[in-house]
Amino acid sequence: MSKKHLKPIFWGIFSGGGTAAALALAPMIVVICFLLPFGVLGDPNTFYDNAHSWINHWFFLIAFSVLVFLFMWHGAHRLYYILHDMHYPVGNGVRYALYAVTVIAFLVTLYIGLAL
Repeated sequence: MSKKHLKPIFWGIFSGGGTAAALALAPMIVVICFLLPFGVLGDPNTFYDNAHSWINHWFFLIAFSVLVFLFMWHGAHRLYYILHDMHYPVGNGVRYALYAVTVIAFLVTLYIGLAL
């Protein structure tokens, strides 16, 4: 009888976070740091008013919350294994605490989005 574990799920979400960061983070930085302030996307002062309708849409809220979750899971997983590789005494408690912070951030993102 084989021993079942959750490693494939943890590593799968980790790779999803890395892929999401590689594909979504660079365009987000370009839009927020360059295109919006320099007026390429229109007047920065009225951008929020113009984008308010699609930002408050439920699909955007869920997509943004999942993106936050994937980014944070990737970071938590990487931080745990960096500490492990540096021979810092980390156990499963630290790992699950990092994952719990990630899940809490996901739920807070959903809550704040639904409250607005």
